[in-house]
Amino acid sequence: MDVIAFSWASARRRSRPLGLLLVLLVVLPGCGGGDDSVSSVGDPGSEPGAAGSDRLAGSDTEPVQPPPAWSSPLELAADHLDHARLDAAQEQLQAAEASLSESAASDDKSAGVVEWKSLAARLVSAREAERQRLAAENASKRAARLSEAQELQESGKLDEATAALDGVLSMAPTAEQRETVRRIATAIEAHRSARRRLGSWMKMLGSKQRSEVRAAQNQLRRDPDTAIPLLLEAVRSLDQPQLVKNTLELLRRLKRPGLAVPAMVGVLSRVGQESSWPDAVREISRLKDPGAGPLLLPLLAVAKSPAHRAAVLTALSDVIDPPPDTLPVLLETLFTDGKELEPALRAAYTAMSRHGQDDLVALRGLPGQVDQATAELLIKLPGRLVELSALSKPEQATTARAAKRLAVLIGVIEPAAFVGVQVVSSVGQYDDSPAAAVVDGKWDAETLQSGWRHPLGKPGTIILDLGSEKTVTAIRVWNYNGSGQRDRGWKEVDVFVANSRTDLTPETSGIIPRAPGTVVAAGAPPHPDFSIQLPVDQVQGRYVILKAKSLWVPSSFAGLAEIQVIGY
Repeated sequence: MDVIAFSWASARRRSRPLGLLLVLLVVLPGCGGGDDSVSSVGDPGSEPGAAGSDRLAGSDTEPVQPPPAWSSPLELAADHLDHARLDAAQEQLQAAEASLSESAASDDKSAGVVEWKSLAARLVSAREAERQRLAAENASKRAARLSEAQELQESGKLDEATAALDGVLSMAPTAEQRETVRRIATAIEAHRSARRRLGSWMKMLGSKQRSEVRAAQNQLRRDPDTAIPLLLEAVRSLDQPQLVKNTLELLRRLKRPGLAVPAMVGVLSRVGQESSWPDAVREISRLKDPGAGPLLLPLLAVAKSPAHRAAVLTALSDVIDPPPDTLPVLLETLFTDGKELEPALRAAYTAMSRHGQDDLVALRGLPGQVDQATAELLIKLPGRLVELSALSKPEQATTARAAKRLAVLIGVIEPAAFVGVQVVSSVGQYDDSPAAAVVDGKWDAETLQSGWRHPLGKPGTIILDLGSEKTVTAIRVWNYNGSGQRDRGWKEVDVFVANSRTDLTPETSGIIPRAPGTVVAAGAPPHPDFSIQLPVDQVQGRYVILKAKSLWVPSSFAGLAEIQVIGY
């Protein structure tokens, strides 16, 4: 019915110009006062008026009726609805409704009522859609203001945060949002109270005097829940790098990684805190908890400068949880010379060693499917690493070392045993079996003097000097061997690599196999190799320390036959 009414109304609107034209054609001939052609139509004796009346009365054309009064308002209402002018459409519908109510029943009125109802329904639907749109827009604004208030409160802008909460309350918030407003308002008041009570300690936290900093940190650690809002505010400071440095340190020591990690990465994300990037990188490297890696990798896409990317990459190279897709993200950087190359190589090594991505042919450990461009770069990567490993200029030394480390990981470069290694210390020795025998190159002993023996008064320990800092990839050990003495060697051993002669954290541990227990006579074929190779995760250091944790069979002495340090 609505379609029929609409078609009728449309046809009626199209017929009006034609009707007006017919009226003009009928009326115009009567307006030419002295025209002889008018009187020549009838009889010569007839009157002009009578002749015209007879002609009209005898014709087939009916008089054109003027459009109904409600027609124009309905047309205007439809146009307003088409252009989302809802108030104007409502005014025209009201005018059309008034006209329809005053007119007598007829087919035209019925069609007009149908058209009015259709347009009125369209208006109701448009009003509802507009209401929903405004409600969604209002809800979005409330949520945005709530988020803004939360951020302002955490950054210490308490007056602005309060104003944001007032804005939320003015937009008819939901019950849940009112509860959030209440919670943030409570936090704001607690923040203000903390400022009053801990303000002097926060001021001292920005001192350059280490004693003052320690005192402030100790006081703030006594009430961490109160101090944390102030610390999160301080860590955002753009003009107090010393305060940021000391605050980052305190956040790490609070052992609340859920707060500390985002705060540290947040410093790296802000261009205005460039002077604090090294401090953030240092504290991130000291974290024992995961969380930084997944936050750091996306920062590379938004970093504004090579220096910014280099800082993020440096932090990424030291995290304990690098994302598995780190290598694909860094591939293009690995093929680009510049400030970012060296930290990118180190970050790639961290991720690849962590996720077992050392086989670039099998693509083991890489997440998901590898696209064609990535696959082509992976094929070229070994050659690129060999090329970078050969760099010889002093300013290229760190890049060459990082590239070689990665090349060793994927098996492109094979490490070798170091030559010139010296024994600088041991727990003891016998004159006929000195400690220096472990680096004489003779593992299959022909005499007792080719091995090292030491008394059992203290745990077996020996320290080797590589001559300078080098990268250690493995330690190869042959146990003490003598005729009938296959159980006199070490069993469990810890291996340390460092730039000092002190025991720190062992880089690797293992069990050394028993020796054959026979001495090879001169000219006899050697024993099968009975050594063990203990892998080391490419640790840099000058000194290698081996310390016995247990012996196969404790007796009057123990010892080792040979030690090789492997690396580059």
